[in-house]
Amino acid sequence: MNTTKVWKYMLLACLFMLVAPAQAQRFFNLTSSEVRVDSVLPRFVYSIPLTGAYRDSVYTVSLKYGEYIDMTASDIANYNRLSGAVPPEQVLPQQRVTECRKQGVLQIDFSPVVFRNNRHQLLVSFMLQVDARPLKRSERSSRGSLLAKGKVSAFTSSDALRSASSLYASHSVLASGRWAKIRVSETGFHQLTEQVVRQAGFSDISKVKIYGYGGNLQNEALLASELQATDDLQEVPQCIVGGKHYFYAEGPVSWKSETALQRIRNPYSDYGYYFITQTDGEPLVQDSATFVSSHYPQPYDYHSLYESDGFSYYHGGRNLFDAEELKVGDEKKVVITNTTGSAAGKLSVALTTTTDSKAQILKNGKVLSEITLSLKNDNPTEDISYLKATEKVATYPISDFQDKDTISIKVLSGTSIRLDYISVTWAEPGSCAFTAANLAAGGKIPAAQYVYGITNQNHHADEAADMIIIVPTSAALTAQAQRIKELHEEKDGMRVRIVPADELYNEFSSGTPDANAYRRYLKMLYDRAETEADMPSHLLLFGDCVWDNRMNTQECSSLSQDDFLLCHESENSFSATDCYVDDGFFCLLDDGEGGNPKTDKLDMAVGRFPVRTAEEAKIMVDKTISYAENKNAGSWQNVMMFMGDDGNNNQHMSDADEMAKVVEGINPAIQVKRVMWDAYTCVTTSTGNTYPDVTKIIKQQQSAGALIMNYSGHGRADQISHERVLTLTDFSGFSNANLPLWITASCDIMPFDSQQQNIGETAVLNSNGGAVAFYGTTRTVWVDRNRAINRAYLKALLTPQNGTYVTIGEAQRLAKNDLIESGADKTENKLQYSLLGDPALKLNLPQMRVVVDSINGVPLASAETLPQLKAGSVATVKGHIEGASGSIDEAFRGVATLTVRDAEKLVVCKLNNTSSEGASTPFEYYDRSNTLFNGTDSVRAGKFSMSFAVGKDIDYSDESGLINVFAINGDTGDAVNGYSDDFIVGGTGSLDNDGIGPSVYCYLNSPTFVNGGNVNPTPYFVAEITDKDGINTTGSGIGHDLMLTIDGDADKTYVLNDNFSYDFGSYTSGSTYYSIPELEPGMHTLRFKAWDIMNNLTTTELTFNVVSGLRPGLIDINCTANPARTSTTFIINHDRAGSNLDVEIEVFDMSGRPLWKHKESGVSANNNYTVDWDLTGSNGGKLQTGVYIYRVKIGGSGSDMVSKAKKLIIISR
Repeated sequence: MNTTKVWKYMLLACLFMLVAPAQAQRFFNLTSSEVRVDSVLPRFVYSIPLTGAYRDSVYTVSLKYGEYIDMTASDIANYNRLSGAVPPEQVLPQQRVTECRKQGVLQIDFSPVVFRNNRHQLLVSFMLQVDARPLKRSERSSRGSLLAKGKVSAFTSSDALRSASSLYASHSVLASGRWAKIRVSETGFHQLTEQVVRQAGFSDISKVKIYGYGGNLQNEALLASELQATDDLQEVPQCIVGGKHYFYAEGPVSWKSETALQRIRNPYSDYGYYFITQTDGEPLVQDSATFVSSHYPQPYDYHSLYESDGFSYYHGGRNLFDAEELKVGDEKKVVITNTTGSAAGKLSVALTTTTDSKAQILKNGKVLSEITLSLKNDNPTEDISYLKATEKVATYPISDFQDKDTISIKVLSGTSIRLDYISVTWAEPGSCAFTAANLAAGGKIPAAQYVYGITNQNHHADEAADMIIIVPTSAALTAQAQRIKELHEEKDGMRVRIVPADELYNEFSSGTPDANAYRRYLKMLYDRAETEADMPSHLLLFGDCVWDNRMNTQECSSLSQDDFLLCHESENSFSATDCYVDDGFFCLLDDGEGGNPKTDKLDMAVGRFPVRTAEEAKIMVDKTISYAENKNAGSWQNVMMFMGDDGNNNQHMSDADEMAKVVEGINPAIQVKRVMWDAYTCVTTSTGNTYPDVTKIIKQQQSAGALIMNYSGHGRADQISHERVLTLTDFSGFSNANLPLWITASCDIMPFDSQQQNIGETAVLNSNGGAVAFYGTTRTVWVDRNRAINRAYLKALLTPQNGTYVTIGEAQRLAKNDLIESGADKTENKLQYSLLGDPALKLNLPQMRVVVDSINGVPLASAETLPQLKAGSVATVKGHIEGASGSIDEAFRGVATLTVRDAEKLVVCKLNNTSSEGASTPFEYYDRSNTLFNGTDSVRAGKFSMSFAVGKDIDYSDESGLINVFAINGDTGDAVNGYSDDFIVGGTGSLDNDGIGPSVYCYLNSPTFVNGGNVNPTPYFVAEITDKDGINTTGSGIGHDLMLTIDGDADKTYVLNDNFSYDFGSYTSGSTYYSIPELEPGMHTLRFKAWDIMNNLTTTELTFNVVSGLRPGLIDINCTANPARTSTTFIINHDRAGSNLDVEIEVFDMSGRPLWKHKESGVSANNNYTVDWDLTGSNGGKLQTGVYIYRVKIGGSGSDMVSKAKKLIIISR
């Protein structure tokens, strides 16, 4: 349940940008709606930008001159229901100094609810005062207490970043010379052998230097001192004894201190890596005494560890467990070797289980204790229904350790137990292996292993970039990433850099895989930037990932790390709600950030292409480029659909309705559609409940296209809602050229770090349609917090910044930061949301520049009485496109689409589910479900005019209707929209009823279709309709829909009102269409019904034969430029609109020699399929002047190919 209502204020005026010493004051008067207690508690939030030496300043917040009002009985009841705690006697403001993109911000928030003079009251008026002063030298020692009160920044100017030039090397040591990578599996003294040196291609070990710092997990909080200490690669000292070369290496396990009881494991690597190179200079050498004293003893020497990682209870989180499952009666024995010479130490045993279990811990056969594991008792504050397992660590002080001890785990009860680790923290360090006596006696010093040679690289010399694309080490995806790079460089003027993951490891984590390497590279670019414009703004992770980054589990053992990118997983590895995978972690770049992703704010926009192969990458790149080039521009880009699941006391439908209202409030010109499950009939079958009408409506909208498809409700990786309204199969089978952004406020829709198929990844990897990007969740999430992030994301997407809309990745950054700043969500919930798609992509949102001037000749700007649309009359709407100056944009020439809808009416849901998981009262909402007209006409010199007939099936409410206008400039491709609700719908006009239904001509795939003819399994239905009075498409009259029925089957009945469009400039003729879902081979029938505006009916029937493997019809082929000078576009006219096509184009010289070949698959929304060509042959060179032959082949659904050929003239420059 969401219990907080937030009002957020940001002081932007320089007058209030606090620089110590200073004082800022402002009076506030809160409205009744702001302090009302209804379904949430009110909260006041205020942010002040900070400048100057804010890191060394102290801020004090106070409230003065407060005025209060008594709370109503309703407010008090709601407060007690939501909180129950007695409010404080006075308002208690909380404050915090934070940073985001190097900008300091003072955040202030409080609840206005108090209990004064024995009464519940609300603060409604006050003066907010903020005082700033320099931090005194005497206060520096007590800085921690000031930080706890939120009065100072977490960092001072002295311990924060030094200049970037002193913090980061200008060039990497890997930029020149010859280098090879070596590795170790544990911390300690190691030998560099002659064999490894030879494997690396070096000849003289005495000239070989070692660089790096190994495999310890880096501090995830970015601290300047640590960044500087491990920047690039430092030389590692060697010690030469008896001609042998030794060095001290760090493995993947570390300990915070000598007394630490729990290890720190690098979840990204089982090895620590170093580099070797041979130079003319002498390596850094230490004598044996200095060498030993520099490295012994370390915390590592005070510990022994047994751990075998090979199992995961939950496909998420960074911790793995023993692959051996111990059942009741089983006993696992582990031998611990003591090299310390001391009998004292602390033994720690960590056990895990999925059910209540009990185990006995023994040392050398003697029982130490029994451990009882219980999901409920061990996790008293958690909902155990979301827990996959639990863990308990038992620690035993031991005083009688021997040289070798056997530690046993014996399972007494429960289902099974798995070991996490056994460790001993010794009172004394283990014996030093690097002693003269040990070496002389042939004591074993492990040797480093050769890995491979590396090429020179120098990312420390990289200049500023706007967008960074990280690709996997294998380079299999780099060519496709290059296409995204070129897209944003050419279209957006961005500076884009592609960086291989291994090269980041090499320079920023000593060659050891570590997610922090990605961040540290970005941090370097971020710190070096002297202006906002030079800060990196977008990160694209161009590759898939798995929760098991080391790929140790059985599910991941067949994968190669070189084909994947890393993902940042939570420490929690048991809870479906608290475990998370967070790509935003890579974008926490301010000083000290990274230690708490729940409250650290994002400094870059981030998105991921979850692709594993070049083929998958091409699919996403093709879709992204096509969307960015806006080849399918149309009125579908002015539509957003909001879908609400039933159950949960109507909460999901309420959320969906709220999101729709958010959009209507920000941009009323957007055509908003609502689909609430409970407004439709729920059908119960042997396999469960379904909403077949809901499924049809959503699939039809998906087929037609929408700017955004937004869902609130239940979900899992393979289905949307318990009723399986949409499934994984649906998303893989969608064939839609008009690609939406999908947003799902729902559980587990896209766990992209798992090995299981899921809806989110399937949607973006669907080569025939699906989604251009997907914003959804990777884990189980909470309804109230889902509402908050959904709302914040929509607002960020739809609210222009400096006159332009932000990218889909930047909208995510703003939304998540807003939740932190406002206090609406400081939990893991927002981290469960990720963006699959290009973060630098902008939605093709129209600018709101259309003005409706008049309706039926009545000028809206000056009308005293609103014009009326009457049933049975013809209406005329006129308007214009507004230019930047506010005058008519006379240069605008193009096409306008006018959508006219009836008045809002109350929809009362059916209350299908009255169980404990349903609701006790029906959900009610207002919607404009009746469309009176949807047609197109020309825009000339910035003006448009359209006429249409108003049908009899209006609502007769005499309430305001709504006009949505969408227009595209044919010269520039610019899209604009507008709206008007300054008219009413009602009354009756004077059209005569001729008693004759509309004229209807139906066909499948092509106008040449003959009744009874053959079609493919997914035929494309078209109905061309004409009526002199107009065609009824409102859908408000019972049975008056445009309706298609296949084989008389109610489950194959489709309402085509929303697919109908009038012919250009007409209201008496138009067409509707539908891509019929796959049918079985054999004979079928269809029946189509259409009505005119006077409700006269026409019914048309067809029979057709479905044939598998039927070849498509290739009607004609042409080129847009012939002769072609720089490029041309092949236009393929076919009969398979809405179906997947396999397309192959070849170009030959006149002697038949092949010069260029192109293959692709895709779906065209109409009967024309286009392919662009830049006249470059397969050898990479431009074709010269001459006459050529091009041949086009098409096929689909396993059919044979059909081809045509024509001549093409090329004139080279």
